[in-house]
Amino acid sequence: MDRSVFDRFPFYAGMSEEDKKLLHESVIRKDLAEGQIMIGDNNRCNGIPMVMKGRMRLFRISEKGREMTLYRIKEGELCLLAGVCAMGNSEYDFSIEAEKDSVLANIPTDTFKELIYRSDSFRTYIFNGLAEKLILSIETIEMLIFNSIEERIMAYLQRHAGADGIVNTTHEKLAVELGSSREVITRQLKTMGERGLLELRRGKIIVKIRCE
Repeated sequence: MDRSVFDRFPFYAGMSEEDKKLLHESVIRKDLAEGQIMIGDNNRCNGIPMVMKGRMRLFRISEKGREMTLYRIKEGELCLLAGVCAMGNSEYDFSIEAEKDSVLANIPTDTFKELIYRSDSFRTYIFNGLAEKLILSIETIEMLIFNSIEERIMAYLQRHAGADGIVNTTHEKLAVELGSSREVITRQLKTMGERGLLELRRGKIIVKIRCE
């Protein structure tokens, strides 16, 4: 794998040449087509994916079959949750979907653990990333507890709408993003449409009222 692709990772510039060499020689390339899914099977984590190209979505499916997106892993990032599971020898039962054609560099768990102890820049990147994900998780929990489904829908639409107010999504995708059911989302969108807050079209939602 071309060494130049590692430059997009924030920790790479601060690594020693020895640690860079360890990383280069250890990673295993994996190509995923758009829509392809890697499914966790409750086994020990056997690698930490770095996204060299594309974008991945980490999600989990409940016992009732409801799917919820946890976070996305963009180009130049690695899956922090996989790293946590590797450090603690914990089970990894999350799934990852390629939202675009993607190229991953999978770091073996032994190499990941060694770099955590050897490289200051790598360790700092991992712990900073974990802090950010923890804050995001707390904010998500607060939203689920304190915000109504309408408030959650509107906040999501406002955040993802283009300059024209259009959000390209479906009721099913919106349910996945908000951790709800399609039926609840469809019912609420219909009510919001009747009140003039938005307009529903096939495969898209047009936000009529924008928050400054």
